[in-house]
Order: sequence, then structure tokens, then C-alpha cells
Amino acid sequence: MTGMIRWHHASLTVSEIDPAIAFFGEVFGFEPIFIERGMRDDIVALTGQQGLSCDFTQMRSDAYPLILELIAFHSDAAPRPEADALPWRPGAGHVAFHVDDFDQTVALAVRQGASMLGRAIDFPGGRSIYCRAPGGAFFEIEYLSDGAG
Repeated sequence: MTGMIRWHHASLTVSEIDPAIAFFGEVFGFEPIFIERGMRDDIVALTGQQGLSCDFTQMRSDAYPLILELIAFHSDAAPRPEADALPWRPGAGHVAFHVDDFDQTVALAVRQGASMLGRAIDFPGGRSIYCRAPGGAFFEIEYLSDGAG
């Protein structure tokens, strides 16, 4: 390894960028650092997929050190696939947010259009629930009673 390695961002693929920006802003306090629409040449180079373009944003919140990236892909060659309903498939992923008020945050997320995948679970020292945001991205809301996380 040469030099220090730092985690820069976590990226979630969404079907439409604007509803996802609004959701993660309202529920978790993220604000766009920048938004780029219609990126074509760079995304084709990165993915190796001709005819692909995307709209994306990188967002920051004072509450989290990590940057959240939201990206909506568009293809000239094929219709956009539906959002994956199965977060356990290889390639699927989620981000988790530690919150101080679990019930209030879950209620806010649902009011802003999120759906719960199952039910909340209690575990020693906390609670957790998996959800899907508008646009199809998966996320977790977590409360840790010892404040860790």
C-alpha cells in the first residue's frame, strides 16, 4: 500500500435523481455538493457500456463524515430496469444511518415516501430496520443505545 487510504463516498443507484435528493435531504439532512445531469462520455468510459448516461449528485450532511452519492442511469439501448426488490442479491447494498430517535426517524422516512422491507428488530443495545427510499435505493435506520456507531 502506498500512502493513506480514505473512504470518500457511498453510492446508491436510484431510478430518478430529484425525488431521491429530496428524500435524503428531508429525512437525513443531506445537501447536494453538486448535481450533474446527462453525464455521458465519462460514464461510458467508467462502465464500458455504450449508450449509457447518468444524472448524479454527491451530498454532504454535517451529521455524517461520509459523502452520499446518488446516481440515476439512463440507456439509449434498453429501457431502465425496475428497482430490485431484493436487497440480498449480489451487487445490491445499503447505507445505514445511526439516529438518536428511531421511531421518529422511521415515521419521517415513511411520510417522505420510504417503504419498510420488513419490521424493526431489537437486538442487545439497539434497534434496526431496512427500508427502500423513493427511487429504489436500500437503507437502514439504526439506533444504538450506547451511542456507538
